[in-house]
Amino acid sequence: MERLGEVLFLLASSDRMKLLSDLENGDLRMTDLAGRLGASVQETSKHLGRLAEGGLIEKGASGNYKLTLFGRVILDLTPSLGFVAEHRDYFLKHDISSLPNDLLMRIGDLAQNSYVDHVTNVITECQHLLGMAREYFYWVVDQPLPWSLKRDLPETMSVRAIFQADVTPTCYELGRNILGPRAEIRFADKIKISFAVNEKLGGIVFPDESGRSDFSCGFLGHEGAFQNWCVDLFENFWENAMTSWPKQLEASSLRRGGHTRARI
Repeated sequence: MERLGEVLFLLASSDRMKLLSDLENGDLRMTDLAGRLGASVQETSKHLGRLAEGGLIEKGASGNYKLTLFGRVILDLTPSLGFVAEHRDYFLKHDISSLPNDLLMRIGDLAQNSYVDHVTNVITECQHLLGMAREYFYWVVDQPLPWSLKRDLPETMSVRAIFQADVTPTCYELGRNILGPRAEIRFADKIKISFAVNEKLGGIVFPDESGRSDFSCGFLGHEGAFQNWCVDLFENFWENAMTSWPKQLEASSLRRGGHTRARI
């Protein structure tokens, strides 16, 4: 833990973070770094000395400074720390421990986002995601809620959803009506994180302290990294989801009314 404290001390300085960021794309001379930092050479030298002592940078034979391999690892991890720190108030009340480890380490990919802080806005944006989708729409939710949106989906569009295994027949029918008869649907024992993503936009909400998805607030992202992160999370959930039909749906009138397992 002592080494961790040393690294966190180095990262606590915005000037040192700026120097690391400037070195991410290539080696630089001290005078160049001082100019970019807007600081004196003496002050810059002091920061560089601390970063070098901590093993994050080194001075090459040419006299230029560069990131060490260790420094690159630390810099790759900082966006995730930055994202969580930026939304400290949110993550004081929301749990992300159920994320797969690789995606937890990459949670900084969600950094380019719009924070949505009203339940109506979250649900509206989720409907908007389906409305604008042309290539694919992936949806994870415990119990589908009624939507006002109704559209005919292109036949070439991939539509997949994961509902919680205890989904009620009524909620399942709502979800099926939203997604259409061609949608592939699987089930998960417990859904804590709810999200939707298409080729243009992603939206996600995390569980509150009760362990249930909190639809009162969440994150939307248009950037490729945000969408790719959501798609990777969906594929992880999809691979581990159940294709078997839940008993309460098996026994319901839904199957007798024409809903079959054909697209599960």
